[in-house]
Amino acid sequence: MSKAAWFLLGLLLALPPAAAPGADAAGWRLGREPQAYILDNGLTVVLQRDQSAPITVAQLLVRGGDRDDPPGLSGLSYLAARLGLEITEQSSLQKLMDLGSSFSLSAGGDYSLVTIRSLSRHFDATLAVVAGMIREPLVSDLRVDGLKDLMRHLQKTEAENPVALMRKILAGSFYGAAAYGAARYGDEASLARIGRKEIQAFLRSHYVAGNMVAVVVSDLDEAAIRPVLARRLAGIAAGESPPSRPSLPRRPPQPDRAVARQTAQVLVSLTVQLPELNAGNFVLAALLETWLGKGIGSRLWGLRSRGGLAYGVNAELQPNREAMLLSVSLKTDVRRSAEAQAELERIVKEAVAGGSAAPELEAAKAYVRADFWRENETRERRAATLAFLEGTGLSYRLGGDFARLLDEVSLESFNGFLRTWLAPERWFTLRIGPVGEASQDQALK
Repeated sequence: MSKAAWFLLGLLLALPPAAAPGADAAGWRLGREPQAYILDNGLTVVLQRDQSAPITVAQLLVRGGDRDDPPGLSGLSYLAARLGLEITEQSSLQKLMDLGSSFSLSAGGDYSLVTIRSLSRHFDATLAVVAGMIREPLVSDLRVDGLKDLMRHLQKTEAENPVALMRKILAGSFYGAAAYGAARYGDEASLARIGRKEIQAFLRSHYVAGNMVAVVVSDLDEAAIRPVLARRLAGIAAGESPPSRPSLPRRPPQPDRAVARQTAQVLVSLTVQLPELNAGNFVLAALLETWLGKGIGSRLWGLRSRGGLAYGVNAELQPNREAMLLSVSLKTDVRRSAEAQAELERIVKEAVAGGSAAPELEAAKAYVRADFWRENETRERRAATLAFLEGTGLSYRLGGDFARLLDEVSLESFNGFLRTWLAPERWFTLRIGPVGEASQDQALK
């Protein structure tokens, strides 16, 4: 490690442990401690007060993502979620524009998430519009066909983005096409099979109150906002979560893969499957992600200064309810791709063999802690984090306990986790870029 990197690590270690703004002294360390309760129809609400601005953000989570797509119907969960946000009346769109409110959708492996943003004085009217759309989506052939065209466009966009394509290939390689590896935007065969019957069945089984969570961060006090939530979300049909699908079997390590793309750059990644998702493993995995490839002084940090050998160096944790993937990746010039890949593999092998020293681990903890506070400073990001924790089955309470659990990670437990799960024989190598005529990957076209 360079002298400059050690100096910066020293600065991190010299900083006192940070506390999140507004943290409660009793132990919750992510703003004011939220209140959780259940509406009469069974919908769970997680409510946090934040008086820093007169703005309300609500995250409406539906437990239904790629993992819930039935075999042969990949893209169904995304299509159903998008239909629930199709504005059926021009007057509703105009009303949201007049209120200065907005909403958006994000889809994942375990859930779909609708984000609603509004001035607090307009939250009641905004929620009335969006909840009404979700409660009574218009499932017409015309709208379904239009969304399928959109999904075909998103398929092409995904295939043209090396990082997005990497994530898709990794999910398919480790989980299979009938689980987290399902094509989020479907394919021609699955889109042809999905009709109104399949969409309506998915909506009836998943868009029920017992399968949903509302995470709300607002400056309004409970007395003001609880009646709004009860009134506007009461129309969502009561019902329990659908039965869980069988747990995913762990697949054996897959053969390394090269995917041909005519680009000026090559993306190289090494990926390993981590253990099942729980609070302890999630904190260890987040710490490992930073220690290995994120932030100042990480093991891959030096690759950035190797005479243009690599750029875009990164480590990425992809957590899902049943498993986690950890990838380290770099982008490099085509002419130096073999050299860059060899150097990436060498650094990772040496990191696993040597483990971490105590000062290095403490520096990684300091970086993770600071990054966690920074990422969750805004109410929208904080609400999204709490929703993610609920959607993956970890519980929103991990948001407030994260820093404490991080502090409790010992050097012995970290090095044991590192050596167990990052053993070289467990890595899967993926290369995306020009790789020669013999390596054309027909399956991804």
